[in-house]
Amino acid sequence: MAPTDLEDAIAQHIFDETPIHLIHIAEMKLIDRGAVLRHFLAVVRDVTEEDIQAQCAELRLSREDVIANIVRKRVRYAIFSHRWLAGGEVTYQEMTGSIQPRGPGFEKLQSFCAAASRYGVAFAWSDTCCIDKTSSSELDESIRSMFKWYRNSSICIAYLAQTVRVADLEKDLWFTRGWTLQELLAPKRLKFFGAGWLPLTMQDNDKADYHVIKMIERVTSISSRELSEFIPGSHDVAKRMTWASNRKTTRGEDMAYSLMGIFNVVLPIAYGEGSERAFFRLVEAIIQTSDDLRIFNWAGRPAVTNHPSRALPSSPRCYVGQPYCSPIRREFSLTNSGLRIKLVILPAELTSRLDVHVSFRQVTFHSEIDGVPITDVAVTGNFLSYGDHVQDAAADVDSIVSDYALGVWNYLESPSGDAELPRNCLAFVLMRTVEPVPVMSINHHWSKNPWRKYSTGSFVEFRPEFFTDSSEARLPLKRFVELVSL
Repeated sequence: MAPTDLEDAIAQHIFDETPIHLIHIAEMKLIDRGAVLRHFLAVVRDVTEEDIQAQCAELRLSREDVIANIVRKRVRYAIFSHRWLAGGEVTYQEMTGSIQPRGPGFEKLQSFCAAASRYGVAFAWSDTCCIDKTSSSELDESIRSMFKWYRNSSICIAYLAQTVRVADLEKDLWFTRGWTLQELLAPKRLKFFGAGWLPLTMQDNDKADYHVIKMIERVTSISSRELSEFIPGSHDVAKRMTWASNRKTTRGEDMAYSLMGIFNVVLPIAYGEGSERAFFRLVEAIIQTSDDLRIFNWAGRPAVTNHPSRALPSSPRCYVGQPYCSPIRREFSLTNSGLRIKLVILPAELTSRLDVHVSFRQVTFHSEIDGVPITDVAVTGNFLSYGDHVQDAAADVDSIVSDYALGVWNYLESPSGDAELPRNCLAFVLMRTVEPVPVMSINHHWSKNPWRKYSTGSFVEFRPEFFTDSSEARLPLKRFVELVSL
């Protein structure tokens, strides 16, 4: 009889850390966590109190650590990573029915289970048939827990139907799907099988195969270290977003949901909300766990939601091409009035004006302080020039675009508290309008709206003109720092 605390640890691990249903490979039947628990309690019956004490002394570990090691070594299952067939995948209802499924989907499942059994596991999990998708609570838990389940598996079997040899990896569509990104990163032990269910290498773990890792590194731009030692979290947001930028998901919302585990955040699942709202919520959740301003360094379209802020991007593609910047840690918050953030506001004049009928155009902004030129910076975007009229439905008369500015977010803070421009500035393009407000039906006074972030098709990066290659000068700009809501 195993010690009680070992049995308790196994029960907690199974109910908290493993899938809701697993395939019992020997019978090709689905079983629930209760049946899985009974199986593994029988497996550890040979572990005695003396065994635990001996491991504590030999390994110089605490009792809790020894028990955790036993649980990890004994509670084992395989997990499947693959591209779904166009039709015919086995469902949960078919696996729990009285008639054994047939067809190409079941044949693939059998091949997976046969491959998994080579690694000494009694149980396996596949997303096609181990989730009761008619249960919203089970579907939600499964999506939120997916990264953890892949992480905790003893072996992940990845089936690449279009691959025959390692050199073919770059052409396999497995690397273009959204969900397979976490299935590549999460498992500590990954084994690739190619066409005909032949293993691609002689290794037990292809994350230890030099040629496989180098090829994947080339295909995905993910470094070999990150492939073999990936740590989830909200650091390196831009880099991790670019890994997903060219991937596709069948449901638009899944682009955000498939990244939850990679950034170690949790979102309520709400199919039907749309891809942009789901991605907005993903970035919002990352913001809650990070103080790195680089998450706001993106270009392209903002996520259009019912939130007033347009400072969050619409997709991972917005981070592609982000200029390098060391971490900038400064307080900010996303409130019901927008993104509250401190910026160095450099008033700028839009100096070039192109055809207003072209939706995207490159324009140049000129900025100076007290007569000292700061920069001329070219930016691609859909810009209005001073004097261009835009209709404001809330106003009695037309509004006109009045002010532009460059909002530098990677400014430096001196020991005295002054803000200083760095050699390479990264900025938002800001715009605000001046509205004529009727007074006494005859005269008008003018009211300025708050700054808002203007979407650009390119990253806004510039080097102030007062810097020379050898210059160490810094321009104190404390009076130009504003707390704005974007």
